[in-house]
Amino acid sequence: MAEVHDQHTERRQHFRINDTLSIQYQVIDEATAESLGQQLVNDGLGPHNEEKTQLRVLQAAFTHITDQINHHDRDIARALRILNDKINILSQVVYRQDYDISENIELDVNLSGGGLALLTEQQLAARTSIKLQVSLPSSGMVIQAIAKVISCHENDATEPNSPFYLRLAFTHMNEQDRDILIKHILLRQAEQLRANNSHLN
Repeated sequence: MAEVHDQHTERRQHFRINDTLSIQYQVIDEATAESLGQQLVNDGLGPHNEEKTQLRVLQAAFTHITDQINHHDRDIARALRILNDKINILSQVVYRQDYDISENIELDVNLSGGGLALLTEQQLAARTSIKLQVSLPSSGMVIQAIAKVISCHENDATEPNSPFYLRLAFTHMNEQDRDILIKHILLRQAEQLRANNSHLN
């Protein structure tokens, strides 16, 4: 049973979407990457982790209840979504106590549960360690990860300010953050499918 779950999780991690996200990233050395990575996986970075965990549990509970109730009463489901949005606003306030969201930059990315790719102004060597902070608009959450550069080469359709295409693989991420990331990807994928279908009709 565990093997089936692992294969299913791996498939979900490799769903890829194009998205625009608020991101902050920083080159770090190998020792810092390992130290921060272990802290991230075990406890998360920054204070208030217990409160953040509770907010994540509430987020998951509201989503589950809304999906169930939506089959029977769409008005109640809509009311729950509004309440869910309020919780997301509160979660943003808590997260902003720890993270300087103002320094994040909105970037177009190709995203999966295993990593991301984006255009950048700086060429980075393969296996360079990166500390990432990503704000997900679908949940109001900020997730953190340690990543490694897979490749960084000149983009064929060169952008003057961002001539390099950077591909990153996540090496350390808290499991709760990974779940939030995958849910964001599935949500955005569903939205894009609906948008494509509406254009066809």
